Amino acid sequence: MTHPSQANYLLIDGALRPDALVGLYLRHELFEIEPLYMDTRWKDLYDLGPILVKPLPDSELLSGWLAEESLWGDSTLIYSQAPIQQVADHLRHFINPPDCRGSSGLLRFADPLVAHFWLSSYPASSGAHLGPIEHWWVAKPRQHWEPKAEIPWQVFNGPTSQTTWDERNALLGEDQLVALDQAQHVRFIARVHEWLDELNPQFFAAMSSEQISEWLSSTLQSGLAWGLVTERALILWAEACVDLGQNFISQSVYQNWLSNELNPPLPPDIRIKAFDEYRQSQKDTAHD
Repeated sequence: MTHPSQANYLLIDGALRPDALVGLYLRHELFEIEPLYMDTRWKDLYDLGPILVKPLPDSELLSGWLAEESLWGDSTLIYSQAPIQQVADHLRHFINPPDCRGSSGLLRFADPLVAHFWLSSYPASSGAHLGPIEHWWVAKPRQHWEPKAEIPWQVFNGPTSQTTWDERNALLGEDQLVALDQAQHVRFIARVHEWLDELNPQFFAAMSSEQISEWLSSTLQSGLAWGLVTERALILWAEACVDLGQNFISQSVYQNWLSNELNPPLPPDIRIKAFDEYRQSQKDTAHD
């Protein structure tokens, strides 16, 4: 397997590291820098988009990435024999790519989480979408409660032979769209855990990393199966599961409230909000 020490480019997500350009200039080293939003309609946000950096060989920028795990969450490494302008122009194909559903949108490919799921969605034998990029190293997604992987990054390899770029290679197919949804779900699970842990720091304390992941996954799946749609409704569902147990809808607290307050029952998203307001009012009454 190729090793990220071979990399000669750093790709930074400016949205995740808003001070990236300032930090680079403060290093007092010579870099070739290409903010990928430049020369696009998003040029006014150039410092918040993907930033491609090619340091000189004696720079410690790339070796520092390997030594500092905190950097893996907002940047990735690339190896290419092509000059920076060619690599940058190629990556710009994916800033706002079309998809198979007839739509388009910004693809946050500089975000390591997005990059991992996006690049993983292509067959291993197909690297045409990478063009002049020979190797692309991305940190494997890991929730902060999960143990570190033995090999913490994954490498994605470009085409084995030089080919002419085909615009169809930028099209996001169903596999890519599903993968991007998975990336969003992983990030949502992290937010749910962070919120619940802030509300009740003791709840996850006695659980193993596997138990935490299983609880979060099963809780959100049960909320979806109940008919919840919005992220806010799912968070309220998870809060109720923490306070009352994952089977709270079959318990007397919920059933009595449902029979007394709602006839006919409201749609799931509105119902869980109403039940949460009821629970909060009961807590306030108890504290008076």
